[in-house]
Amino acid sequence: MISLSWVLAGCLLAFAPLPDETAADSVLAKVELESGRRHAALKEYSGSRVYTLLNQRFGKEAATTVFAKYRASEGERFTVVERSGSDRLNGIIDQVLSTESAESVPPVNAAREISAANYRVRLLGTEMAAGRNCYVLALSPRRKQRSLIAGKAWVDATTYAVVRIDGQFAASVSVFLGAPRIVEDFVEVGGYWLPGHVRSVTSSLLLGPTSLEIAFSNYQLTAAP
Repeated sequence: MISLSWVLAGCLLAFAPLPDETAADSVLAKVELESGRRHAALKEYSGSRVYTLLNQRFGKEAATTVFAKYRASEGERFTVVERSGSDRLNGIIDQVLSTESAESVPPVNAAREISAANYRVRLLGTEMAAGRNCYVLALSPRRKQRSLIAGKAWVDATTYAVVRIDGQFAASVSVFLGAPRIVEDFVEVGGYWLPGHVRSVTSSLLLGPTSLEIAFSNYQLTAAP
């Protein structure tokens, strides 16, 4: 006869919460599925962006407004609409645009995704973010790469879309800037979560505190049938 205690233990085990590591890997797998759905369906989008760069030590500021267009096969392309402020800082913004364009092209952009290939994750708990109940994942990059973030990601518990990232670049951007800290908030547009606002802050002995803010607006989407 099967012991009642063993039956009871089996039932309790079936309803026991998953270990953090297993639960985190499960969330990450669903994040990858949602990311794949977005890439497959959202073939093209465009919008406006304002890049504002501020250096506190020298009291310099610059702003560049661009029209950004994304195509799945080509990545991002930028057209400068307006500039103001320091020419030197606007030159740095141009370098940022060039890097973003180069790293948005398939298959290079896969190296930036929140995926098992790029990150180890731990489930820290749940929190509200962007008005959504979210899982909070600790992100540990599998390699030192400037497009990866050591920090946290907030994942919508219903759609498994990433709605916020907060952390530090896994590798230095340059000798002068080091590895900036970044906070990226996403917004829902037509059923897809896309970048809404980015703030990146760094400090160095040479340049002092420097911040870059990117504001996204006027999204226009072209989804696959």
